[in-house]
Amino acid sequence: MDIDLLSSLGWREGLIAIIALLVLYILVMFLRMRRLQRDLRVAGVSPRVAQSAVAAYAAAQDPESIPAVTPVEPVAPVAVAAAVETTARVAADAPEFPWNEPPPEIPGQALIDALQREVYQLRCEVDELRGEVLAAREDFRRQLAQTEGAALEASSPVYNGAMQMAVQGHDATTIAHHCGIARAEADLVVALARSRNEGI
Repeated sequence: MDIDLLSSLGWREGLIAIIALLVLYILVMFLRMRRLQRDLRVAGVSPRVAQSAVAAYAAAQDPESIPAVTPVEPVAPVAVAAAVETTARVAADAPEFPWNEPPPEIPGQALIDALQREVYQLRCEVDELRGEVLAAREDFRRQLAQTEGAALEASSPVYNGAMQMAVQGHDATTIAHHCGIARAEADLVVALARSRNEGI
């Protein structure tokens, strides 16, 4: 096969190939259906016999729900025998679990459901606790800021003025010269003012 030919193919050619495959699939399915119809004609099963075979199969599956069938004309014994044979063949080929029945309940499903409810409840409680912890943290920060502010206000008037200058945005050197405090103390006052501004 030529590699250049494959690389030159585009999406249109791919779409045409997909359509061709679908047409081929439909043709194969049509031929299979025709063969099934021919096999039914060869077997000589009439629609009434097929209906009675379906009724017999349904009765074998669920004896309580036998439909009331009133035959219009009598059915030949050969047709009944063919229907019984067809029903027996279908019943022998049927899997243990019928495809049209719902699956049985999963063992332990009640336990799984209870555990899922409990996990959901625990998640809700964890979310509530997380909110309470965040609220308590904010309250603690607020109280700490108020305590630090009250401690500074209660201290000497020198630090009061330094704090006011730091809040106004002056740097540590200017505060140290103006208030007559050490540079390290001015740095602490500036850091405290920044932390208060960030906390608010």
